[in-house]
Order: sequence, then C-alpha cells, then structure tokens
Amino acid sequence: MSWDAIEDEFAGAELGDKRRSDRLVRIVEALGRDPRLTFPEAMGSPGQLEAFYRFLSSDGVTLEGVLEPHLVRTRERLGAAETVLVVHDTTAFKFNGDREGLGRLRLNTAKGFFLHASLAITADREPLGLLGADTWVRTQPPRPKANGKQANTRAIRMDPNRESLRWARAVDRCEEGLEPECRPIHVMDREGDNFDLFAALQARESRYVIRVGHDRRVADEPKKLKATLRDARWMLTRTVVIARRNSEPIRAKIHPSRGEREADLEISAQQVQLLRPTNHAVGSPETLRTNVVLVSEKRPPRGEAPVEWMLFTGEPIDTAQQVAAIVDAYRARWIIEELFKALKSGCNFEKRQLESLDTLRVALGLFLPISVQLLALRSLARSKPGERSHQLSKEQLTVLRAVTRFSLERSPTNEQVCLAIAGLGGHLPSNGPPGWTVLGRGYNRLLVLHEGWQARGEA
Repeated sequence: MSWDAIEDEFAGAELGDKRRSDRLVRIVEALGRDPRLTFPEAMGSPGQLEAFYRFLSSDGVTLEGVLEPHLVRTRERLGAAETVLVVHDTTAFKFNGDREGLGRLRLNTAKGFFLHASLAITADREPLGLLGADTWVRTQPPRPKANGKQANTRAIRMDPNRESLRWARAVDRCEEGLEPECRPIHVMDREGDNFDLFAALQARESRYVIRVGHDRRVADEPKKLKATLRDARWMLTRTVVIARRNSEPIRAKIHPSRGEREADLEISAQQVQLLRPTNHAVGSPETLRTNVVLVSEKRPPRGEAPVEWMLFTGEPIDTAQQVAAIVDAYRARWIIEELFKALKSGCNFEKRQLESLDTLRVALGLFLPISVQLLALRSLARSKPGERSHQLSKEQLTVLRAVTRFSLERSPTNEQVCLAIAGLGGHLPSNGPPGWTVLGRGYNRLLVLHEGWQARGEA
C-alpha cells in the first residue's frame, strides 16, 4: 500500500453524485493526517465540519459505497502475492449514550454493533487490504437458557438470520471478483468451528485453515477426534513466542490469561473422516473428510494452561514443511486483532460522537482503510524489520531524517523508520514496541512537517 496516498483507496467511489465522491477524497485526506483527532479538529473549520456531517447523513452514502474502491484496490494487490491468507474475525464496538439504531452486545447493558472483517495478508503477514466488512446489530433479546446454558436447539440451526452464517457469507464475498488463479487460504479462529461451514468450503473447493474447539466423532474410531490425534506420531517440533494475554472475566474460560513465554510445541497431522453432528443444517453430508493438525505444548510452565490448537484444513499434510506452513498460516491470524486495535486506539472509533448507526457505519468505512495503512506500517517493522521496503515517499523520508533524534541510514530499514516516526510521537525505545497512540501521533507530526516542507517552494 502507498503510505502517502490514502485517498487513492477511495477514489472513484460511486455515491450517486460526483460532488460526493470528490468530498469523500477531501474528507479522507483530512482524517488521514491524524486519525485520532475529533471530527471538529480534523475538519478545521465550521463550514468544513458542516459539510462533513451532511456527507455522513446523505441518502446515497453507505459503508458499502465508501469502502468499495478499497476492496477493488485490494483485489488488484492480491495478484502480486504468491500466497494470500484471508483472515476473518469479529469485533464489537461499544458506544456511550443513546444512539439511534444500536443494539445489545454480549453484555446486555452495553449498546453498539458488530463488525465481521476479512483482511487479506501475504504469507509473511504484510497487509494487502480488506476483502469484506459486514456489520450487524442484535435487536432481539437473549434466547432463554436451559439448565444454566444457552439453548442450542435445531430451531436455532434453522434460523436463516443466525449470526454463525456470517463466516460462510464472508467467504462468498471475498472470492467474488477474484481471478481464477487467485485461491486465498481462509483463516479463522474457533468461532468458525462449524460442520456446515466446512462442508460449504469443501463444496466450493475453497482453501482453509480453521481452529476448532469441538471434540468431534470420527468414523470407524472408538475414540473422539482429539484422543485419536494425540495417539498420532508427531511430525515436527517448533519453539514459538506466545504473547502475553490479559483476559476479561467473561472470556477467561476460553481465553485464560497468561504471561509471555517461549513454548515448545509438538505437531502431528492426519486425515480423518468426521461424522455429521446431530445438530446440523438440512442437506449437510453424513461424513466429511478433512486434514487435521494438532499443535500441543507438552511442558507448559507451572500454573499455565498448555497451548493446544486443533486445525482443520484442506491443505496437504504429506511433509513436515507442508504442516509447518499450515501452522504458520494460523499463527498469522493475530494480525486482524491488531487491525481492530488500530481502528479502536489509532483511530478512536468508539469515541466518535455520531448519533445513529447509519452515520457510524459510514464513518467506519472511512476509518477501515486508514487502519489498514497504520497496520501496514507497523507490521512491516515487525515482520520484516531488517528490510528496506518502507512506504514513505522520498520527500517524507528526507523530512523524517531531518527531524528525528535517531540516526537514519541513507536507505533505512522498516524498523528504523517505524521507531523514528514513533519517536516523533514521544515513544522511548526502552518502553518496547510502539503502541497505536504514539505511532499515530508521530505520523501526524511527520505529515504536518511534510506539508510545511512542500509549502516552502510556494512562499
């Protein structure tokens, strides 16, 4: 992505009026200078602010229309990548006060809406852009519970509006418009653990790596899946760094808190034939053949839950190299969580003072590509720290070299550029990798200084 041309991600939007399309580009230029600013601060004048609010409320302006040019640019970028991963995940946006159109979140007292995003990245985790963004609101009260557990009836599985269908819809939308030779690997966490989804992916010959949580029945095996896999011979070992995690109480059972550590993993793989669960959709096949990779930590630290991932995939598992690629594809899933952090912290999306779901959705369309661009800058610094593939223009790099307190080489590395930008925002190297707030603040200062540099020739 071009770091100094965020407006290119919105050019050509069809919003029913060319003036709206031109206004969109000007709005994005203003927001891109510092996505953390409030709308009044970013727009700069009462007149521009009023025009901005009119734009958000226009009948012809929608999230889908605003975001479509970015989706097109993303599909174009996919052609240059040898392997493309599409990481899917859901996040919730919580807002204070009464806003028209919002619904309940996981906690019944909170109001907001949900986003299911599909982020395309390269195999080495460089963001290419979004291929889909679906939002929805929960308007119905929680389903009644039985014996203290959420009801899980066949009626729920037959509901055409059930939220679990978002995973299959996302795959359909992502693959629309792709060249036939472009076959991305869809990567999902445990929320994508759904027999009907696996069947749909196989029916359309889509590629996938999905972590599962249910211990399923296996054809011609007395044991369930997890026990069967634990008896299999491991194919390779890996030592990986497990990130620190502080879980909220409501999520602690599924995602327990843990400290950062190195984990020694043993990895096995085999093909199995799954039996259809009793709670299935009409038309599901009776059995489903899939490859399964089990990743297990054998010696976790005392008091820590062991790492264990069970991955369903259609990718080949004949060699240790192929199995390692599957594990690496799943390990890349965390980058979409970083995208959500960029959106919430780097762009302050949940602090936006807009009064309705419709205007919030349009604003989300503005901030999503900006968040991808912030993510690209930091991801390159982490995944390719020693490479010289940063996305600053030559002029921006000249300005950065002139004002930073760091010593930048003539052709600096990604890590050096990222640290220098974060330094403009007040980051100290002793504090570890820069966060979204200081990175956004430093980039804003660089853009302001660059504008002054460009204006020197006009004076």
